[in-house]
Amino acid sequence: MNPQHIADGRDVFARRYEYDDETVLAIDLGVTEGETSVDVVDGTAIVVVETPEGERQEEFDLPDEEARAFIRNGVLTIEVSP
Repeated sequence: MNPQHIADGRDVFARRYEYDDETVLAIDLGVTEGETSVDVVDGTAIVVVETPEGERQEEFDLPDEEARAFIRNGVLTIEVSP
């Protein structure tokens, strides 16, 4: 396992974990309440977070490999398999 911190100028904390058979991206969206959803469309993970202040959308580009994404406890996890 080779963890890496990812910083791209957004207000989120992200870390990449490299394993022999997959790469895992863990992104703390900073939300503890509200509705969240994630969809993977054409190599992009699209996250929609609904809070009392309004709706926020984030997009994360994914590698060309097969990806699976889910959100649990405000953390977006993207699993990428070669």
